[in-house]
Amino acid sequence: MRKSVWRRLGNRGFTILEVLVSVGILSLILLMLVSLTNQTSATWRYTTAKAEQFRQARVAFESMTGKISQATLNTYWDYGYDSSGFPTRYERRSELRFNCGPATSLIGATGFGTRTTHSVFFHAPLGLVHPSYPDHHGLEGLLNVWGYYVELNSDADQRPAFLSKAVPLVPLRYRHRLMEFMQASELMSTYGYTSGLDGGLPASVSYQGSEWYRIPVNTSASLSRPIAENVIALIITPRLSKRDELELRAGSMETDFSPLSPRYLYDSALTMNAGQTRSDGRTNPKNQLPPLLQVTMVAIDEASAMRLRLGASSGDFFKVGAKFVDTTKYTADLVVQPTGTADISLENTLISKRVNYRIFTTNIPIRAAKWSRDQIN
Repeated sequence: MRKSVWRRLGNRGFTILEVLVSVGILSLILLMLVSLTNQTSATWRYTTAKAEQFRQARVAFESMTGKISQATLNTYWDYGYDSSGFPTRYERRSELRFNCGPATSLIGATGFGTRTTHSVFFHAPLGLVHPSYPDHHGLEGLLNVWGYYVELNSDADQRPAFLSKAVPLVPLRYRHRLMEFMQASELMSTYGYTSGLDGGLPASVSYQGSEWYRIPVNTSASLSRPIAENVIALIITPRLSKRDELELRAGSMETDFSPLSPRYLYDSALTMNAGQTRSDGRTNPKNQLPPLLQVTMVAIDEASAMRLRLGASSGDFFKVGAKFVDTTKYTADLVVQPTGTADISLENTLISKRVNYRIFTTNIPIRAAKWSRDQIN
């Protein structure tokens, strides 16, 4: 009986149809696993590559914002003079300066390359000394002139000597670069314009020029260095505290508008910024640092830059020359508008050129800013 049962069980097996169905199901499972693995691998490679592409821009952005937050004017109260040169009051005074705004206004559209969007120049105790004075190292509190701007230039200054002779074989790489201007303490010329007497009045009262940064930026390429490539835009908006802006807006819901700097221009030597209709103690920048700086930076990836084949004659390639001149249009100039033209905003332009990009933005509190509505005591 056991043999018959074993014989009957041993004769049982899978039919051809069952085998085909099993193989089909197994094939589908394997196909799904392979597809899932490929998608996961592609996503991982894309995410890793994108993070790596913008790593330099992110590091530069953090470095820039950290240094801007250290800006100082070292203000104090001193005699104010009347037209005859007699002291009649006390007023806020400083020999240092803080300037920001469109680069074409502050330093010019061209220098060692084509400059676009905004720039900022300030004084900060960053301790940079000239290499000719090695004994000065370790003095971290030394005062420097610092600045940032975007420039379309070549890599000629960054090439080693042996490669500079092979320009026909290795073409120059033109890129938009975030430039960092650094002036050592020994070279700082600010006090030459703002200290001493000028026509019977202290020069710190009358001097409203930009030579303290404009001359070295445009005459000495060695004082500026690129800290990030493929940065195509830098937008800097001086702002007051939210409470003060709400008061000045008087109920308006226009959150982009900056009462402190309507045209993005800010000069600590003036009593009124460009775009203001009247001098108001609440927005008076005279010898004051802005409480906040809203900083926005736009960067593209290297693959897009290579495909665009930028050159010395590319100029305002991303059509930002007419943008970012009015704070009420900040969002309209930057953010994509689906129903707009190809160049109505910067994002529209980038999308139309099929460029991969990333926007960095933050609000920087200036540590040394002690905003006061009173100019005269």
